[in-house]
Order: sequence, then C-alpha cells, then structure tokens
Amino acid sequence: MADHENKSIASKLYVHSQWLAVQSPYFKALFYSGMKETYTKEVVMKIYEDELQAHLTLIEAMYKLDVLNDKDYRLLVQVLVLANKYDVRLVIKKCKCVLLSTTLNLEMCEYILQEMERLSDKADIYEMLEKFLVKEFTPIDETWTMQKFTELSEAALRLLLRSDNLGSRSENTVFVALMKWVKSNLSFRVRYICDLLDLVRFEFMTIDFLVDMVQEHTIARRMPGFNTYLLNGLAYHGYSQIRREQLEPKPKKRRLVESAGPTFSWLIDDQLREKLSKFTGASVFSNRFWYQGYAMQLQLTYAKNLKKCSFYLVIRDLIGKACLYASFKAKSKLFYANTVQIKKHVFTFSQSSWGKKCIELNPVSVVKGHTIDVWVEIA
Repeated sequence: MADHENKSIASKLYVHSQWLAVQSPYFKALFYSGMKETYTKEVVMKIYEDELQAHLTLIEAMYKLDVLNDKDYRLLVQVLVLANKYDVRLVIKKCKCVLLSTTLNLEMCEYILQEMERLSDKADIYEMLEKFLVKEFTPIDETWTMQKFTELSEAALRLLLRSDNLGSRSENTVFVALMKWVKSNLSFRVRYICDLLDLVRFEFMTIDFLVDMVQEHTIARRMPGFNTYLLNGLAYHGYSQIRREQLEPKPKKRRLVESAGPTFSWLIDDQLREKLSKFTGASVFSNRFWYQGYAMQLQLTYAKNLKKCSFYLVIRDLIGKACLYASFKAKSKLFYANTVQIKKHVFTFSQSSWGKKCIELNPVSVVKGHTIDVWVEIA
C-alpha cells in the first residue's frame, strides 16, 4: 500500500514468505517471530508513492538478481537503500556490484552521495566516488576556477579535498579553491559556523603564503578553528626534521603533479590587437590567472610607433608587508626575439608589477594576433 499526500495506491504482490525469510532477517522476523503477521496470509506495508517502484524492484530482485543489471542508477540506488533497510544482503551485494561497474558523471556522483547518507556500509561506494572526483579534478590547480568545482555539494567537496590522491602543484591552491567554494555557496551566517578548514593541509602551504595571504584572509580567519590551523601550519615550518617525525598523526603531502605546459597562455586576438594598435600607450590586461595560490595578470602596451612594446607581470591582492620573489619567461611570435626572460624580482603591495620596456615587436604581429605563453617561477 502506498500512502502519499492523501493519495493511496493499492498494489498486491504474491510472494513466498519462506523465500523472503531466507533472503532477509527482517522478513524472517516479520513472518516467523510470532507477531500477528505470522498468522495472516496478507501483510500490509505502507510506503510513499515515490518509493513504490523501488520496493517492487527490490522484491523482484530477491527472486532474480539480474533484473538489476540494466536499471537506471537512481532506481538502483533507491533499491540499495531499501535492501540495506530490510537487510537483503544478496541484493545489497548485487546493487553495489552494478554501481561499481558504472561509468560515472558528476550528476550521478552527487545523487549517489546524497542517498548514501542512509546506508550503514558504504566504504566501497565512497571509495568509488572519491576515485571519480579525484580523476575529474586533478590537477586541482587547473579545475578549481571552473563552474563544475563551485557547483559541487559540500559532501562532494569534502570527499575530494580530503583525498590523499588529489593531485596538486601547491597546497596554497587548495586553500584558495576552498575559499572560492565557501564564498560561492555559503551565506555569511553559515560560512562562519561550518568547519571546512580541516580540508586544507596548512603544514604544506608555503610560509610566505601563510603569513601574507592566509593570516589576514577575510573569510578564513572567521571560520571555526582558524587560529589553531594557522598556528599549526606556521609551527610546522619551524620544527626540525626530528620534531616533524614525532608528530601524530603525521601530516601527509598530496600527490604532486608537475605542470606540463606554460603557467598561462594569453591569446592576442584581432579585437585585442586592434585595441593595442589604436590606443597606443594604453595598457591592456589579460584575464586573471593563479599560480601557487597567487592571483596574477599580464600587462601589455604598444609604443606609438608600433615597433616596440612593454610587457609586465602583475601580482594582485598583495596587502600590507606582503611580498613575493618571482621571475617569469614569455614566449611568443609577437616578440621579435621570440622569448622575453625576466629575472627574479620582489613584488610588493607598492610595486606589484615588473617586466620589461622597449621590447622589439615582430612586424608581422602588428597585423596578426599571437598567443603569449608565460612560465612563472616563485623562489
């Protein structure tokens, strides 16, 4: 019997009580424990209408497990939850087997995570979901700015960032990614009572980043446990190797993923080239990009004669006494020499840009756009 918002649907199933009892301790107790159901040929179960199909499929699967092979993942998960509720162990095993062989996408992952809260034994399902999320978002340095990251549920975010297998080039980036997710998904009231900072491994952020960027972060410093996490991170950098080895539990670094290409590529398309040529002396800026947690932009200016240009790297969001010691290299057919190499320089709040003036332009570049590939290195 299904009962939902004053609507009832009657469904009668003819089943073998002995077979159900063999399959499930729940049904064994229902039919053979001496309760009133033991002495009647008809058992009434009240369920919600939207759970009716799952119940029918569960009963069918108790007779023939293979009926689950081609079921939609939503129905399969619903059956798994019911099988767990009624302790139908063979159906639980079969549902998991089918799910574990399924090719996942983010929508499926989120749905399964949501429903898994109702399961008792879910370690193998969580392992499958973690592997999928890690593959989907590794390296996190390249995916955290994407919409699919900010749209993750809190459960998916926790599973992803807590993983030792998540590939990253810098723990600084994980902190910035988390702050972006918090800002995008949590209200002012909720973000300051939600403990998410344990997802970041403060011990492995760089000391300069901890002091300059994390310590005064407007969102992080008001989140639960911030002072303790920050202090632990700063202290770790001061510990000797022997002291670090004595820590319990020992902090564990994430899997390091080396960059296979430039830090950033800036396309100088026809529209931008026209703007540079028409408004000589005026700077244009690239979109923001991030390297090891630091926000950056490129700055390009054409000289009036269209024969030379200035090219700079700009470090954004440095405040107070913050500083960053960095160098960069740029390659492009835009430049006559093809490569521009800038030695290490200290970027600060008052001097946040550094580069080179009077770079000779390739004459062809004035009438045709090019891409500028930039490699940044932080000391």
